[in-house]
Amino acid sequence: MKSLTSLCFLILLLFAGGRQGFAQTESPLTQVADTTIYDDRTGSDGHELILPQMALSMQEYNSFFHKHFISSKIMQENKIYTKLEVARVIEKDGTVSSWNVTGVGPAEVKSEVVRILKLLPPYTPGLRDGKPARFRLYQPFEFKHN
Repeated sequence: MKSLTSLCFLILLLFAGGRQGFAQTESPLTQVADTTIYDDRTGSDGHELILPQMALSMQEYNSFFHKHFISSKIMQENKIYTKLEVARVIEKDGTVSSWNVTGVGPAEVKSEVVRILKLLPPYTPGLRDGKPARFRLYQPFEFKHN
């Protein structure tokens, strides 16, 4: 009986010691995901940053935006001077997760600019030290009607 008690105690010690050692190791399930948003207006702090890139060339982008701008009823009805800045968060997969529009102009125009921008294809993801990262990009818009 004494040897059975000693054996149970030894098994308990081994099990408890093994659990403690296991709990101290970091598994992929307990690693914290990097949700930091890097800003195109701030420095890199010594890191290599590659900003997300549009899938369209600048000429294609301007043509795309102009085409949708001209065909938009809201933009045609609001022919007043409008100066906006659109901030968007580009996720690690190149999709846009949030939009923030600031500036002078009617709310309908702000919403319409975002609607048009949402029609764009996903970005090529940005990188921080060679790994995909989230970025906030800013873009100014100025509408003058003649």
